[in-house]
Amino acid sequence: MTALNPVYFPDIESSDWMAMPMPEGDSFDSLLDPYQFRKIAAGKAEALFETNTHSQNGQNGLHGGLLAARAEQVLYLPLYVNRSVALRRVVTIDMSLQYVAGGSVGLPILAEIELIQETGRMGFIRGVLKQEGRVLTSFTATLRKLAEA
Repeated sequence: MTALNPVYFPDIESSDWMAMPMPEGDSFDSLLDPYQFRKIAAGKAEALFETNTHSQNGQNGLHGGLLAARAEQVLYLPLYVNRSVALRRVVTIDMSLQYVAGGSVGLPILAEIELIQETGRMGFIRGVLKQEGRVLTSFTATLRKLAEA
């Protein structure tokens, strides 16, 4: 059996918060602030995002585009903490998102994400984005797992 590449599969056995750096360069992800994530259980993860005035919409609440981007950004975490995929080695096949409530700028967003089902090439995910225990956004998605680059 080939050893796992630590660049792609860091030690994620603990439930301590870890930094998820954004890639450098000109990609969309490079425009977003870094976030924290942790493993909760097999196939379950959480992510924590800070919000600021760059996160607001015209009504001074959280922008829906930010919520959608952050939801898609964390879809792979349940597969990642299971060591089923390497860092950023998925593509989104489909995603359904519901805006449940408005959010406040300046309060952190907690993402709770879980793996519903995994096959050899696919992962089926569901999750929510919350502020102070209140659901802002719920989502489900289908991901295609990619091999290590």
